[in-house]
Amino acid sequence: MKKITAEIWKKAIISASNNLQNKKNTINALNVFPVPDGDTGSNMASTILAAAELKTDNMDSLASVAKNISQSMLLSARGNSGVILSQIFKGFANGFKDKNEATVFDVVKAFTEAQKSAYKAVLKPIEGTILTVIREIAEGLNEQITIDADIEQVFAIAKKLARTSCDNTPKLLKVLSEVGVTDSGGEGLYAIIEGMNAYFNDAPIEILNSDDTIDKFISDTEVYNGEFGYCTEFILELTKDNNFSKESLIKKLEKIGNSMVVVHDEDLVKVHIHTMKPGDVLNTVNSSGQFIKIKIENMTLQANSSKETAEKNKKSEANTLTKPCGLVSCNSGQGIIDIIRENGVSYVVEGGQTNNPSIQDIVNAINAVDANTVFILPNNSNIILSAQQAATIVRDKKTIIIPTKSQAQTLSIVLNFSPDNSEKDNQMLMSEALRNIKYGEIAPSIKNTKLNGIKVKKDEFMVIVKNKLKSTAKTPNEAAQKLIDEIVDSETQLVTIFYGQDVSETEAKEIQNYIEISYGADVEIISGAQTIYPYLISAE
Repeated sequence: MKKITAEIWKKAIISASNNLQNKKNTINALNVFPVPDGDTGSNMASTILAAAELKTDNMDSLASVAKNISQSMLLSARGNSGVILSQIFKGFANGFKDKNEATVFDVVKAFTEAQKSAYKAVLKPIEGTILTVIREIAEGLNEQITIDADIEQVFAIAKKLARTSCDNTPKLLKVLSEVGVTDSGGEGLYAIIEGMNAYFNDAPIEILNSDDTIDKFISDTEVYNGEFGYCTEFILELTKDNNFSKESLIKKLEKIGNSMVVVHDEDLVKVHIHTMKPGDVLNTVNSSGQFIKIKIENMTLQANSSKETAEKNKKSEANTLTKPCGLVSCNSGQGIIDIIRENGVSYVVEGGQTNNPSIQDIVNAINAVDANTVFILPNNSNIILSAQQAATIVRDKKTIIIPTKSQAQTLSIVLNFSPDNSEKDNQMLMSEALRNIKYGEIAPSIKNTKLNGIKVKKDEFMVIVKNKLKSTAKTPNEAAQKLIDEIVDSETQLVTIFYGQDVSETEAKEIQNYIEISYGADVEIISGAQTIYPYLISAE
């Protein structure tokens, strides 16, 4: 094959998407920080799936198909890896601009444009990541492709270059070497190139178990009208040699919930259930493996919020913008969501660790806010880039990102915002609060590893200060006390503690007593109902 047409490009992307869908759980498991937050594979798979599902029947030229694929991926991009992937395909679109079909050298040029676009998307590019992989593919193709090459050779060489580059990522990024894994974003890109190469070898990749994919299992649109309790969904990867019994699990879950669906597929267990005690559901299977994805939603509040949002949207469409400023915040945990709404957040984008919102989710939130200037709190380092991209899409409002990296920071920032203040005053007050907040998180370890010179054992609890591992402890409260000692001092006036689903109020008050006795600071404890993190703590 000497040329790529619009139809061929689309079919190659479908094969790539299918391959990544099949491998996303393996890629998710490459999470470096030993918190159950591995979602790179899912984020990248969701991003390219939008391209695979795009209707291109009325697009004749390669240029138009590539451009629409790029735009579709941008709007669907989730997490940093998804955003970077969308920019790689923006580079492909740039390379195919004004072309009805692409020659071998056009494809090589497109890889070069993909590299440039990806690097431009990141403020401080880090080598040993997906960026390195796309760069080394582009450089290698420019060196190795000759005038007599065909398209099949281009992608065969690209696959080899991607594999070599992925294998070398631990040599470039110390944290990968410490944990003994390759870069997950790089592996996602390798899966895409591998899928495209398979198509050009007349063996396109098909979805495995297509009726039972994770994306179809975890529904983002289901509305639970009139029901109470929590819609609890999770995906569990079983440990080896685990004598799992689906029937036994169903008997246990029947006692604590209803509307249940349980799927057992080789080493994965997928559960959907409505329950009043989601913590009990998770505890039922906790010893059987590690959680790949968890989603817990308050069904009554979800339905009510959907109605409220729809009504607000209608009002916004009918009237001109009435407020100087609005605030969008990305959060999970019903307790956290409730309190920030009470304190002036205009719109909550539900999502966070393991469940990053897409760029389109953030664009929708900005458009829904009745204000001329919209501030965004990402509350997760993996959402900041998505928020920045969303800000470039909305043209009729000014959007300002306050780069929060943890939900522990959220409330303090929110309390410094007022919809009636000027843009300048809000930005000044929130930015000052951001600089002055000390924060940290307690998270469980899912494996034995060594990070930043600190040995971490599976099932220990990690003390994380400003996204950096500081120490570990055997219990959440022991870890919380160590965190307090890291961020609280004699100058601290207020400590805010959000305790999660698996922590009781009594346990949280033990931490409160420790702070009051040891440091004399005021303490506010709040049931955040967040998953993953037993404690989110801020000091100011």
